[in-house]
Amino acid sequence: MKIYLVGGAVRDKLLGIPTEDRDWVVIGSNPASMMELGYRQVGKDFPVFLHPTTGEQYALARTEKKTGSGHTAFDFNVSSTVTLEDDLKRRDLTINAIAEGLDGKLIDPFGGLSDIKNKLLKHVSEAFCEDPLRVLRVARFHAKLSSLGFSISPDTLRVMSEISRSGELKTLSPERIWQEFQKSLASPSPDKFILTLEKCGALKALLPEMNIALQTLNSLSCASTLTKETNIRYAALMNDIGKSLSDNSNQGKHVKSHEYELQLQSLIKERFNVPNDHAVLAALVCEHHQKMCRLKELGADELLSIIESLDAIRRPERFERFLTVCEAISKTSSKNLNYSRTNLLSEVLKIVSNIDVKKLLHNQPDQQAREVVRQYRLQLINKYITEPSEGI
Repeated sequence: MKIYLVGGAVRDKLLGIPTEDRDWVVIGSNPASMMELGYRQVGKDFPVFLHPTTGEQYALARTEKKTGSGHTAFDFNVSSTVTLEDDLKRRDLTINAIAEGLDGKLIDPFGGLSDIKNKLLKHVSEAFCEDPLRVLRVARFHAKLSSLGFSISPDTLRVMSEISRSGELKTLSPERIWQEFQKSLASPSPDKFILTLEKCGALKALLPEMNIALQTLNSLSCASTLTKETNIRYAALMNDIGKSLSDNSNQGKHVKSHEYELQLQSLIKERFNVPNDHAVLAALVCEHHQKMCRLKELGADELLSIIESLDAIRRPERFERFLTVCEAISKTSSKNLNYSRTNLLSEVLKIVSNIDVKKLLHNQPDQQAREVVRQYRLQLINKYITEPSEGI
């Protein structure tokens, strides 16, 4: 039995970047032998084992044979005769098909070291086309590694385009698509994920509602410099979803409806099981962000309505995330939007949050409590916005 470190752990070690997980492949063993050594089997489709002390994953070397459409339609051969090269050959990219022995020696049968040196994302073999999920994985690796200078091989992009045209992307489960999507949003260059999907035709298959406008990509890129939170980055990306160039009769002007955008966002949430915190923030940005450039023009009721819609008093963290998305949009807008007064809404939030509700509601009927509090908050906001000496 021989054991090798494989996959992302080897790749990231060679690139000098942190890695979260280490995966191992075992050559010349079988499930019974592994369990005799104390490993615990967890894999359903093929034998994967947890190390008895470290808890790291150890998989028996395997080969795969496609039996149908989709990401999971494979038969696996985990015979003890499967070699290390056999196992590495089934992997997606050459940079992920490098193994490291326990003695530190690298095994690189498919030129991964050369591709790391040349900063190239290249598929291992034509078997790449058998798994449609690899289209999203390569796009994600581009988002992760493009800041280091990596690009996608033209041949690999060609195969990705063939997969996109085949219709196999539609066989992927919503959960698996969102998993790749969210990992890409967390990467250093999430805009590269979207651009790659668009370039190979996968975006049209998965997100036909999305028009890749420079503004949208710039907002996403800017958001990624402001925060690592994927819900903020998602909201920046979903802003202007469905925005498209109209036909010639409208002379190329952008046609946009917030109601339509919210409907599209809801469809996308259902399609990919988008987490609620991501979807809600995106919808709130769609509904309110354009008001942020004209806060001084808004009355007390409109200002309070924004705060109530954001549930900002109970969820100040959501309010801060909303402002971050608006900042990303404003910094990249071609319309010279003036967001310099975003602090007005922050000050209004402080004012309406710092009231003594118990004292205010003393001797008030319960059924009138909410309206009494709201009217008092409106009075405070009116006083604040009509008295410049208070400083806004």
